[in-house]
This record gives sequence, structure tokens and C-alpha cells, in this order.
Amino acid sequence: MDNQDKPMPAALETENTENGDECRSRLEQLLRDRDDELAKVNRRMEKFLYSASHDLRSPLTSIMGLTNLMRMETHEPVLLSYIEKIDDSTARLEKIVRDLVGFTRTSYQRLDSKKIDFTKLVWDIIDRHKAEPAFRSIRFDVQADDAFPFFADYDRLEIILENIIANAIYFYDPIKTHSLIRITMVGEGQHVRMDILDNGIGIAAAHHHNIFNMFFKASERSRGAGLGLYIVKEAVDKLQGHVQVESEIGFGSLFRVVLPNDPKGRLISRKMQLGR
Repeated sequence: MDNQDKPMPAALETENTENGDECRSRLEQLLRDRDDELAKVNRRMEKFLYSASHDLRSPLTSIMGLTNLMRMETHEPVLLSYIEKIDDSTARLEKIVRDLVGFTRTSYQRLDSKKIDFTKLVWDIIDRHKAEPAFRSIRFDVQADDAFPFFADYDRLEIILENIIANAIYFYDPIKTHSLIRITMVGEGQHVRMDILDNGIGIAAAHHHNIFNMFFKASERSRGAGLGLYIVKEAVDKLQGHVQVESEIGFGSLFRVVLPNDPKGRLISRKMQLGR
């Protein structure tokens, strides 16, 4: 009988099996150790970004308050021009800090589910931007089916809407007689569709495939680090949804976000349909 056809001795077979099990056990332990180390690094990174972002916001708020006082106490054109430049630089830095906070919450915070009062959430976001120069020139229209039971991660949904709405306000078109931002929410079975439509300056078609990339800026008017729409995409992905944009220079933009309703929301929705 050929050596290749000889059966393996039982002792050798047992030894090989034990060695294989030991090797597999070591690899599994190594993977667990790596996972634990990565989790520790993530926690440290989250803590650092959170602390750094919030520590920076306090002095920025003080600077903005002081420049407002200076503006009230002087009428010197040169000084007013300096104050305006300080305000502009401070606003840019404040936007970067807000993006860092949003990135931290999107990347590291655990998912949580709660019932969403869509209309209240959107108006709360809009009201935060009352100090924006463009605010008084824009008509806001919010339409939502608030009877639809929509459950989602509140913080990530807020980040998604905040960044898109803030961009729509900032990139309004001063040439147009009537500026409009319309935000709608429609329940579609197991999903929710949110449309943020504006008639602002729009985005060139050549940039559409890049706008969700990190650090990308589609306009010279952009402020911040180019993280806003990247954070939007990250948050949408975390919620297992999708986002798309339709936009044309001079006509405005439409951002459509589709998110799955949380299982709790889907269950309540089915019960409501059965009760009709």
C-alpha cells in the first residue's frame, strides 16, 4: 500500500486536532483583545473630541458677545469693518466646532430610539438660525404627517436635518424676490421620506458625486471644514437609510432622506391600520 494511503496514527491525529484547537483558541483570544483595545481607543477619542469641542465653544460665545457690545458702542467705519471680520472668522470656527460635535455624536454615540415630533424638531432647528443675515428673507414651510408614528434615533436625525437646513439658509439666493425653504415628512409604510427643498443658489452637477465626501467644499462661500454633508451621510448610514440630492445652479436644491421606521413605529403603524 502506498504511503499516501496509509491511515494516520490515532495519536498523531489527536495531537494535530489539539494543536489546531489551541491555535484557533489563541486566534480568537487575540481578536477579542484587539476588539477590546479598539473599543478603548474609541472611548478615548469620543471623550477627547467631546471635551475639546465643548471647551472651545465657551470662549467663542464670549468673543461673539464682546463683538456685539463693540458694535453697539462705536460708529467708526474702520472699527466696524474689523468687527465684521472678527465675526466672520468666529462664525467659521464655531461652525467647525459644531461639526466636530456632530461628528462625535454620529460616530460614537449608541443608537437610541424615541418617538419623533417632526414638526417641533424642524421648527426648533429653524429658530436656532434667527441670527443668520438671510433668515428674515426666507419663508419657511414645514409640512408633516404628525399622526404617523415615527420612531428613530433623535440625536442623529437632528444632526441630519440641522446640517441640511443650515446649508439651505446659508446658501440662499439674495437675487430672488421670494426665498423659500420647504421641509416635508411623509410616512411610507416601513419608511419615512423627508424632503428639504430650497430655491437657493444651487449646486453644480459636477459636484453632486463629491458633496458627501469629507472636507469637500462646493462653493467659495462655504464655511467650516467641509464636514457638514459628510456627517449627514454618516448619520444616514448609521440609521440604515439613504440620502440623495437634486440640484442645479440658480434653481436650488432638493435633499431627499429616506429612513426606516423603527420596529416600534412599524408595529404601532400596523395596529393603527388594522383599527381603521
